[in-house]
Amino acid sequence: MLVLSLTASAVAALGGAFNYSQPDIDSGKALQDLSRIAKENALKRLSDSSSGCTAENVRVREERIAYTKAVECLMETPDVYQNISGAKSTFDSFGVLHYYQTPYAYFLLFHRLYIWAFEEKLRTVCGYTGPFPYWEWGLDAGGVEQSPVFDGSPTSMGGNGEKVNRTQGMFPGGSGGGCVKEGPFSNYTVNLGPLTADDPLAHNPRCLKRDLNTRMCRSSASLKNTTEVMLESPNIELFQANLQGDFRYPESRKWGMSVHGGGHFIISGDPGSDFYFSNIAGTITMMNRPPSRNGTLDDVLDMEPLGGAYTLGEMLDTLGGSPFCFIYE
Repeated sequence: MLVLSLTASAVAALGGAFNYSQPDIDSGKALQDLSRIAKENALKRLSDSSSGCTAENVRVREERIAYTKAVECLMETPDVYQNISGAKSTFDSFGVLHYYQTPYAYFLLFHRLYIWAFEEKLRTVCGYTGPFPYWEWGLDAGGVEQSPVFDGSPTSMGGNGEKVNRTQGMFPGGSGGGCVKEGPFSNYTVNLGPLTADDPLAHNPRCLKRDLNTRMCRSSASLKNTTEVMLESPNIELFQANLQGDFRYPESRKWGMSVHGGGHFIISGDPGSDFYFSNIAGTITMMNRPPSRNGTLDDVLDMEPLGGAYTLGEMLDTLGGSPFCFIYE
């Protein structure tokens, strides 16, 4: 979403700056207006920028069909973790990186840099020239199975999994659950995981499974939920909690799993799935795990061996040019 490309301070200020009616929040009209304002603010900053990020070279993040071909290319490119038995490609290596970083850097700026590093590999390794796609979950709350994103056509991200009868789980299953048989990635072999395995990084080849769940989309990641998370977050701490559906915060309980957990469980995916990256491009995730000290703008996030290292201060501005130069549309 475009609004999530705002700085943390701007997001924290949203709650007191706008007054939308509940019907406008529920329908997505308010979210559309917030996106327009965010884009206008971003473009205004370009004229005063000395970073080399200009209106001519800024990446506007719209979906392109060529993206799936570039991802398939990374799935066929050698991995960079030679000591990990389960990683068979550069695509797998990103799953390994996320696995290693999760206990230490699970927050918004980590995922902003993580997605950037993934996008750079698509460009430098696979020759991709288009922008990076994101998924606006709420547009599919009426029926994820009917979404053009998952209809199994050549322009989709592949279809639903084959229907299986689930007998266990923490919430009702969706309409699939088995192997994806249609569209892009239907022949993809997942090599790592699941995360609940004794050794999640061991080689465990299997089909790509998907379990589309409209109920989860409607309850946790609707346009209403996304908009209210923004408008009802007066500071970055509560924004983080609301985004995660963190039950330690009473204010956050109204959204269930909220947009982060909901985004994952709508498709029942993990970092071994092709769609993981488009999901977290929609919700750049954040979680602080006490007793860690408070972060500073001089703290460094390192994407080695798949990307570079940057300070948190450098990553706050998506138009700063070090390294980012993009907006969402």
